[in-house]
Amino acid sequence: MRSFFPGLFILLAVVFSSCSKEDENQYVTPSLITLKTSIPLGAPGTASLSFDEVVSDSRCPANSLCSWAGIAIAKFIFTEGKESYPFMLSVMPGFPKQDTMIRGYHIEFSDLKPYPGLISDKATIQAEVRITKL
Repeated sequence: MRSFFPGLFILLAVVFSSCSKEDENQYVTPSLITLKTSIPLGAPGTASLSFDEVVSDSRCPANSLCSWAGIAIAKFIFTEGKESYPFMLSVMPGFPKQDTMIRGYHIEFSDLKPYPGLISDKATIQAEVRITKL
């Protein structure tokens, strides 16, 4: 019985240490993309994600009471080499969806900044996305 516990301890140590590896191809923090700009995904010239336009923003303005929180929808363009993949995402689950998979990348639209009702100009509109290379 005594030889069972050290073997179990070693097995658990191996399992837990293998689960703690961090993927180098993953953006750990959300990325901010300013309207009409793009960010590289990986090595320069391989893939990029562009924030093309705000399709709709019906979110409840700041300091207001609304019966519905609203939704923001944005158009993005994923580019890899000479191929372009336009798509739309929303900040809330539903239609269109909040995330997508393109060419081995998981892209999730998590926020549109600034929030409605706050002073801004078009140059400061930013999409917050979480990108994971699978």
